[in-house]
Amino acid sequence: PLSVSRAAKVFLTRSLEMRQRVLGPDHPDCAQSLNNLAALHTERREYETAEDMYERALDIRKRALSPDHPSLAYTLKHLAMLYKRRGKLEKAVPLYELALDIREKSFGPKHPSVATALVNLAVLYCHLKKHSEALPLYEQALRVYEDSLGRSHPRVGETLKNLAVLSYEEGDFEKAAELYKRAMEIKEAEPSLVCGKAPSRHSSSGDTFSLRGPAPLPHAPR
Repeated sequence: PLSVSRAAKVFLTRSLEMRQRVLGPDHPDCAQSLNNLAALHTERREYETAEDMYERALDIRKRALSPDHPSLAYTLKHLAMLYKRRGKLEKAVPLYELALDIREKSFGPKHPSVATALVNLAVLYCHLKKHSEALPLYEQALRVYEDSLGRSHPRVGETLKNLAVLSYEEGDFEKAAELYKRAMEIKEAEPSLVCGKAPSRHSSSGDTFSLRGPAPLPHAPR
């Protein structure tokens, strides 16, 4: 509701002002407050204000934190997501690339959050029609998810669906059908894994996934 959004804006603005007054405007906690406000403005579709706040937060974190600090990757990712939403795809690419590099250095190349960063970049490349660059990123993400979370984890299924869509668009219908079939097998198995409950979706970064288009048919078209 609009009233809740307004109340949240007042609260977050006061929190930022208090942190700036007590800690100084260049403190990393001020960057977090700016991130929170930017997310709220994004929800309200006030994109220019959100972009300004993310960029201010990024500037603070670049100056206050080490170049491979995970919080820096967090702001890079969200600013890249906003650029993508606003159609600034080319501007988002280096941010996603840097976020990926930071996560690899911070957590190691086999961490699930690295796979998430790989998928984020792959999806962006697909929007840019750079399928040849997206494919190895999806494949690497799939290997990391399988090794770290298990071959039947929902994130594996989501990545398989993305790979299926890409294969379908590239005309490899047989491969697309195989990938999609395996993705559906994982999805159908989810509710019966633990006491009849579907497992929670692992995410160390809060990232979400989405297919770039309709899922391919489980069989090649005639």
